[in-house]
Order: sequence, then structure tokens, then C-alpha cells
Amino acid sequence: MLNDAQFDQLKKEYAKLNTENMDYKTMDAFVFDIIYENLENYNEGELLEEIKEMHGDEQLDDLINKI
Repeated sequence: MLNDAQFDQLKKEYAKLNTENMDYKTMDAFVFDIIYENLENYNEGELLEEIKEMHGDEQLDDLINKI
């Protein structure tokens, strides 16, 4: 049996193995899915504020105009 520190290190090594074996398209899709899943928890106001803080009002306007 592994202790907690060893188990944590095993998880890190496994995550590293998985990412090293991903091609660009697979990694891009994976990152998109993770970000989108996190956004599922936002309400409209929270998402608008997040976009403004991270990218500014102009980028928010650009994204809304794409819809």
C-alpha cells in the first residue's frame, strides 16, 4: 500500500504520462472540455464579470457580437 504522499506522487506521474502522450488536437479538446465544464457553474453575471476581468470590455463585446 502507498502512503498519502506516494499516492499523490503516483497521480502526478500518471497525469504527466497522459499529457505526454496527447497530441495537440487531443489536448486542445481536453482543455476546452475542462474550461466549459467549469463555466457550467457560472450564472450570466458571473460569466460576464469573469470575461471582463480576464480579457476586458472590448473582448466581451466581441464575444457577444459573435452570438
